[in-house]
Amino acid sequence: MSEERPDPDAGTSLIPPHERALARPGFPVGRVARLLGLDPADAEVVLHDEERMHRAITEAGRAFLEADDDRRAGRMPRSAIAMDPEFPTGTGMALLGAAALWEHREHVPRIALRVAKDLYENREDALAASFLGLVQESVDPGGDEASAWAAQSLLMQVMQRSGDPAKADEIARDLAAHSVPLDLWRDDDPTLPDDSMAWHGGAFVGGIPPRRDERHLSYEDVHDYLDQLLTGMRREQEAEEDGTAEQGRPGHENGTAEEDGSTGRPSDG
Repeated sequence: MSEERPDPDAGTSLIPPHERALARPGFPVGRVARLLGLDPADAEVVLHDEERMHRAITEAGRAFLEADDDRRAGRMPRSAIAMDPEFPTGTGMALLGAAALWEHREHVPRIALRVAKDLYENREDALAASFLGLVQESVDPGGDEASAWAAQSLLMQVMQRSGDPAKADEIARDLAAHSVPLDLWRDDDPTLPDDSMAWHGGAFVGGIPPRRDERHLSYEDVHDYLDQLLTGMRREQEAEEDGTAEQGRPGHENGTAEEDGSTGRPSDG
């Protein structure tokens, strides 16, 4: 008989995902605190308080949507979150990551739809499809069905441009059958016509990171994405600090930090 070895990961599923992330060396406490508008002096405590974090994520999500509304309307954003250097797309992605870690979905569908639209407009179709899947998988029965259908309509556009006209045609027929406008995705805050039918779960190919196996995206999969995002953020911060230090050393007037190729985004592979 072979001796059974203990599973080193046994029991980790019982630990909340945010606690697992916070226990890792280099978790960017300062970056997350700034993103969520937390007092830096109190951030370490608040990050372990699930109720306070849910409130902070809700408030940051609301502020992001207001600032993004201003941006899309051609107005100067009034919210402080618009001062984030990654606003809007990177800021939205980071908020989605925080929402995933602390398992708080309130603004996830609307923010993920905004992020997907920006990525589509930047011709990052595979990544846009991933966030469209997040929109759809985050809508509970009877929830934000307008955002889910808007994601479906944008997915049709992604499929058309990415060379899958059969899939795009299938989605177009599905939208028409449910009385959903084909261009619903163009609305910043989509609303459905009165005769539209209930959201049915969608047709989605992809995931986070983008997949090619046609599995549906699990909300928990976003935790893996956030791990990549936080790792990228930490490496970028370290690179900036190293670059500043190098510039101050003799013989390193143009010194730069070593590049590691990390962008904080999931790969297309």
